[in-house]
Amino acid sequence: MHDELEQRLRFCGNLPSLPAVALKMVELANDPEVDMNEVVRVISMDPALVTKLFRAANSPLYGMRRKVTNLRQVLSLLGLQGTLALALGFSLVATGRDTGAVLNTEQFWRRSLLAATACRILGERLSMKNLEELFLAGLLHGVGILALSIMMPEPYSVLLTEATEHPEGGAPVLNCGRLAELERERLGDDHAAVGTWLMRHWRLPDYLCQATAGSLEPDRVETRDTYRALVQCVALAVRIADIWVRPNYWQNSQEVADLARSWFKLETDHYLEILEAVGAKFPEIAALFQIKSLDTAEIAGILDQAREVLDIRSIQRWPERTSGKLPAGERESLAGLPHHLAATPTVASTHTGRLHREVVTESATSQYAFDALTGLFNRPRLHERLRQELATAREQNQPLSVVLLDVDGCGKINEACGHSVGDQVLIALGRLLGGNIQRQDLVARYGNDEFALVLPTSGTSAARRLVERLLTLIRHWEPAVTGGRSLCVTVSAGLATYPEIGGADDEAIERLLEAAGQALQLAKDAGGNQIIAYEA
Repeated sequence: MHDELEQRLRFCGNLPSLPAVALKMVELANDPEVDMNEVVRVISMDPALVTKLFRAANSPLYGMRRKVTNLRQVLSLLGLQGTLALALGFSLVATGRDTGAVLNTEQFWRRSLLAATACRILGERLSMKNLEELFLAGLLHGVGILALSIMMPEPYSVLLTEATEHPEGGAPVLNCGRLAELERERLGDDHAAVGTWLMRHWRLPDYLCQATAGSLEPDRVETRDTYRALVQCVALAVRIADIWVRPNYWQNSQEVADLARSWFKLETDHYLEILEAVGAKFPEIAALFQIKSLDTAEIAGILDQAREVLDIRSIQRWPERTSGKLPAGERESLAGLPHHLAATPTVASTHTGRLHREVVTESATSQYAFDALTGLFNRPRLHERLRQELATAREQNQPLSVVLLDVDGCGKINEACGHSVGDQVLIALGRLLGGNIQRQDLVARYGNDEFALVLPTSGTSAARRLVERLLTLIRHWEPAVTGGRSLCVTVSAGLATYPEIGGADDEAIERLLEAAGQALQLAKDAGGNQIIAYEA
């Protein structure tokens, strides 16, 4: 960051600050061995926050058929990281509203919430884990604007005025892209850099700092590979938010759709589905945060305009589609069409789009290797990650633990309630596991009713503590299923750890999985609902 701007930030006495409860939650979020009772105790210190979390957990956003009535149930539903992310988001929105800033904070948080909503929906579409962390990253991406408006109200109000668009017959709206240009020109750096500095000052998790730094232009900042998809997700979500709030920005729908294709291999119809999902979900999310939503007519109008622009651009780009300028995969798809179809723009473009979508879907499946039911990584991807993590563990002389988990009596659930209910339980359990592990950890579907955890840098003791906490969560968990029924579910777990279990590369992977499987069988033979570590 520009030296002078950083100095002003360091010595500014009225920057927005986190409430005591939020500061404590940040501390808990960074603790890999956090105690659930401590999380409940800290959240309980803020009755208003508790109310908001209950409202979130019981909202249609999470699809619960049975009302959540205590904080432990909230934690089970949202996951530890999800609960902390939502709680932090609620706290920051409340803090940022009463700053007396020259900024229109209602409009600011509406755009931020739209970006957060788009981020979460993109995460669902791409089967990314920790959706609430994605939501928080989208929500806080523009916090630097808030900080600058408080730190230097008079000079910054000039920039805000110059960057504000005044549509005919509509309310003035801030153009954040133009604002960033003015900030770099007159302040030496932009609000993304200021927001990143502020998050580090608050000691927020690194994923939030990285997402904010790259929210304007991901290619302008250095991003760790671990966070690249998250950063691009936030940057795309910010542009989707602008389609909803900036006058006439819907005309840029094709450019935004092109970014979705470039970054995530999403086709135009997938992009439209995401845009529609944002329009459908935003009103309930805005209600949770007590922010005024867009009205139904606005939502319908913007969607219609975006669809129209994409249809028009598709026709305008047809000459490119027949002049050899298509991507190779699409040219091959077009070449395979009968001549009379290829000569007809409307029909050919439809068929080409369908065929290309099949190619992209196949490519994406091989690249991301997600399990079709749960959205978790599948077994081949698990083996690939194990090879990578084992190489790192050897290079850095660190432990690596593998855990296999099996649902006790899953066959009885299928017999008594039907396979569709069994599937619902597996989907919900996969989400619970994914929401309660550390960022570097991995959860995958290993078999019919089996899951696998890969825990880098965790030895036997640390891995056992994590799994025991997960088993306790599951014991108190009552997943709601079709018909309003709830089930009691328990899980058995087997643990194996490198370097106690060693061997050559591929041999070590198989030995780890085999040892974890043997320990899992011992746990099930002992009555289930427990973890057993393999002893070499």
